Order: sequence, then C-alpha cells, then structure tokens
Amino acid sequence: MPLAAHESTDLETLFEGFTPRRWPVIAESNQGTIVRVQTGDIDLAVKTPRGHGIAWHARRFSLRREYRAYRRIEGLEGFPRCLGLFGGCHLAIEYVDGALLRHARPADPERFFDQLRQTIKAMHERGVAHGDLKSRQNVLVASDGRPVIIDLGTALVRKPGWHPFNHWLFDYLRQIDLNGWVKLKYGSYDRVDELDRHLVRRSRIERINNWARRRGL
Repeated sequence: MPLAAHESTDLETLFEGFTPRRWPVIAESNQGTIVRVQTGDIDLAVKTPRGHGIAWHARRFSLRREYRAYRRIEGLEGFPRCLGLFGGCHLAIEYVDGALLRHARPADPERFFDQLRQTIKAMHERGVAHGDLKSRQNVLVASDGRPVIIDLGTALVRKPGWHPFNHWLFDYLRQIDLNGWVKLKYGSYDRVDELDRHLVRRSRIERINNWARRRGL
C-alpha cells in the first residue's frame, strides 16, 4: 500500500465521520473489531473497540498501549506500518496481503523462521516484547513469502529508568516470545533441534499449563 502520500496527513481529517460498520469485518480480537478500509490508494486494517461502558474504555486503553508499541518499533521490517490513532479510539494499521501461519505453510520454512527470529530479536532490541507469539494467528505469511508479526495487543514496552517490575515483566515476555518462536517452528518442544534448544526456558506457569493440558484438566 502506498502510504507515503498520507504519512503527514492528519488522520482526524482523513477519517472524519468514520463509521466502522460501513466497512467489512476481517477479524475479531480481544480488543475489538478489525475492519478493512479501502479508499483511493489507502488499504488499512482499522482496530476499533467494541462493547460499552467499562469494557469499551478498557479496550480503548489497550489500543492506545498497542499504538505505543508500534511507535517504538517504527521502521522495523516484519511488521505492518502503523499510521496512528484517530477519533481517540481507532488504530490505523497497514493491511498486509497474506495468510495466517495457522492456514499457510511457508515455501521455504528454514528461511521463513530465520527471518522471523531476526524480526523478534530486532523487536526486543527496541524494547518491545510481543507476549503471544505461540499463536499462529499472530504471524502472517505475506504474499511475498516473508513473515509479518501482527496484533501487538498484548505487547509490553520496556520503560527507561528505574522500573523494576516493568523490566522483570519485559524479560519474562521476551523469553515467552523465544519459546513461542520455537513452538511455531517445531510444533512441539519435544522436536527442537539441538541448535535451537538453548532458546527455550519454560516458566513454571508454562510447565503447569502443559502438564494440565496433557491430562485433560
């Protein structure tokens, strides 16, 4: 999508009178509804909170937090570009043509997962942890074959300065991301190649959850 012409455009003006229900729904997330907005040379996925009252405000807060994560990783390969927030609650993100990893198999899996690993590393170096990369719904196989990480609704931005709990949580989620990459690539921790085994450090919570799933609890 040619976004360059709109990078300096005031989103409030561009989307004045925006009504989500006028556009086709392409997905639902914990934060709300995602609609596809196509007009002129613009092709966007726009997230908008759903519900009423406290639930609506909580989802709006989550979208604002996601926007902060996109701002921190701005310019990185492997993520859709984010135009910003408008109307106080709508998050405008570049629409990427492709298929969810849960529905598609990369043509060159080794290259795909190597690129995905580098993207995750670059994200962490910018101080952002995704937190939900085990889900194949959060990674796209783009039409050109490259991996694209989507849905930063659970992402955490590492704060500068003295914020011990935030830094501990960032480190925890960063490891969850690495575990998630391994799970995406191999399908199971039991099949991990020796070259990648050092990346896996499962938390006590993960081990308990896995134990419970295996026993049908």
